[in-house]
Amino acid sequence: MRWLLVSTFVVLMTACGHDSAHVTQSSSSAPPSSTTTTTAPSTNYQVKRGDTLGAIARQFGVPIDAIVAANHLTSQDQLAQGQVLVIPPPPPVQLEVTPAGGQPGATIQLKLTGAKASETVTFEVDSPSGKKFTGPPHTPAADGSVTANYQTTPQDPPGTYQVGAKGSAGTNAQSTFQLTPPPPPSIPN
Repeated sequence: MRWLLVSTFVVLMTACGHDSAHVTQSSSSAPPSSTTTTTAPSTNYQVKRGDTLGAIARQFGVPIDAIVAANHLTSQDQLAQGQVLVIPPPPPVQLEVTPAGGQPGATIQLKLTGAKASETVTFEVDSPSGKKFTGPPHTPAADGSVTANYQTTPQDPPGTYQVGAKGSAGTNAQSTFQLTPPPPPSIPN
């Protein structure tokens, strides 16, 4: 199985000794087809001596920019002891699989949102035949998102594929997609 990671450079590596699929990190987005979601409420936090915005953001699992925007801060470095900050909820953990169905040979987009900035995320795809494909670790973008493409092959079996996104700091999301058999070839008259 080959996995292709595209970021600022391209890395090609072979894993599992099988050439049936590969994953590509991508920044494109498409409408979601299959999704799972969890959310949390915002909270207030009183700044303590020695706090930094980065440490507060890590503590609550939210991007620094989200705290800056929620509090209309003019500088990330201007915190005052006793200041009360509104901490927005972390982005919801959501795994979008697009499209939710296709034929063998289709490209399936996997997009996780709500990952913690400090973790690495791995996508796993379990086929109906029991084979498991595990992609390379990805580092979430500043907004907590990771996008990858899973390329099926014409030899992949039809059925329901289970998709998991697992983060090293506890982010976990599940979804599925379906592969349907291709139509029979037309017979010329």
